[in-house]
Amino acid sequence: MNAPLIQPLYDEVQHGTWSTLYRRQRENLEDKGARLYLEALDRMESLTEATIPLVDQMSSELRAATGWELVIVPGLIPVDDFFALLAQRQFCTSTWVRRPDQLDYLEEPDMFHDTFGHVPPLLDPEFALFMQRFGQIGVDLRGNEKAVLALQRLYWFFVEFGFVEEKGMPRAFGAGIMSSFGETLHAWDLRADLRRFTLEGAMSTPFTTTEIQSTYFLIKDIPEVVRDLEAWHAELS
Repeated sequence: MNAPLIQPLYDEVQHGTWSTLYRRQRENLEDKGARLYLEALDRMESLTEATIPLVDQMSSELRAATGWELVIVPGLIPVDDFFALLAQRQFCTSTWVRRPDQLDYLEEPDMFHDTFGHVPPLLDPEFALFMQRFGQIGVDLRGNEKAVLALQRLYWFFVEFGFVEEKGMPRAFGAGIMSSFGETLHAWDLRADLRRFTLEGAMSTPFTTTEIQSTYFLIKDIPEVVRDLEAWHAELS
């Protein structure tokens, strides 16, 4: 068995880059981000502007709230491994931080995306349940390429780039929006053209990882997504 990966030490430049990313994105999201996300972010004592967070401390907060924890990975991992982690209420994170000249664009997600974008919603019981069931269903459907592709599209258009409805208004929610200054502004400009979320619609829509998004879905609420996902899985079983 491979030894668990350990978070490295960071220098002042890296901590400064983190602080810049956090500060400007928290301000950017104040009138655009879902309160579900923002209130969870502001509640986290281990995820702040001051310094690059410690993975162990974030894990402790998550475990106390919803039973989730973080696992350090070297980068992108195979989809089957990703499903297996989620099924055990484990979310993976990298520990490298972008350079100061990479504030606005990265080819591969760094720790800011993985933690600032993905961790806060895991404090919400409904979202935490969705993520676990998503992983469990992914494990169950392993080897079914068509079904796995459908799940990847759902993840993309909800977890990474979804909007949620709050008090009748669309609010940005997905981690790919929440962690990217430019994507937030672009997505917000398109909020009048959001597609109303249906599971079938999300699962049948192709996506690209190499350019800014042109399609965003508006989710009414998280329990609806869970119910639709369970019904879809039952039909395949």
